[in-house]
Amino acid sequence: MPSFQYLKPRSDTEFKEADSLLHYYRKGAEIPLLEPGFWQVNRGVVQLSKISTSGDETILGWATANNSFGDFLTPQTNYRAQALSEAYLKWYSLSTLPSSPHRTRMLMTQLSQRLIKAQQLQTISRITIKEESLWQLLLLLKEEMGQSVVNGTRLTVRLTHENLAHIIGTTRVTVTKALGSFRKKGLISVDCKRHIIIRENKTITMKK
Repeated sequence: MPSFQYLKPRSDTEFKEADSLLHYYRKGAEIPLLEPGFWQVNRGVVQLSKISTSGDETILGWATANNSFGDFLTPQTNYRAQALSEAYLKWYSLSTLPSSPHRTRMLMTQLSQRLIKAQQLQTISRITIKEESLWQLLLLLKEEMGQSVVNGTRLTVRLTHENLAHIIGTTRVTVTKALGSFRKKGLISVDCKRHIIIRENKTITMKK
């Protein structure tokens, strides 16, 4: 299992694909961030967060296919990356940037987008009506990791009620109750693998 003790990027499996080395991380695995450089996601979803001095974790966002992440891409100390699904990643050294202006521009664009998403998450978590906070989170997740299906947009990662509660700063019971309400209103459904499907053209009106 990957660990931060390694001095070079390590993973459960390393193999060649199209002349590029891919690193495989199973769901739940920690992804090391020690060396100067960055990861690019080939497949899968990686959750990015920071750990405070008191040990509290704050979710900063998610990296999906073709997105990059690394210490230098997020101005946070105690940065953490964890695979939310099976993840296939490519590692690039910072030394490759001078010879690739396109990659440099892409990284700077993604850094700007990541900061915006982190601010959106912070705003969502501060909404006092947690049902509204959860709905706004689902809409953000729809943008970040949504997959079009016949009856709406399916979140490609199965997030538990506890996961969702942690992100918006509430209890699992509150999230369970709110999701039940959303299902009754036809706003969401759940597939056979327990992935949330957000129905298209649906809006929600909160009680004052």
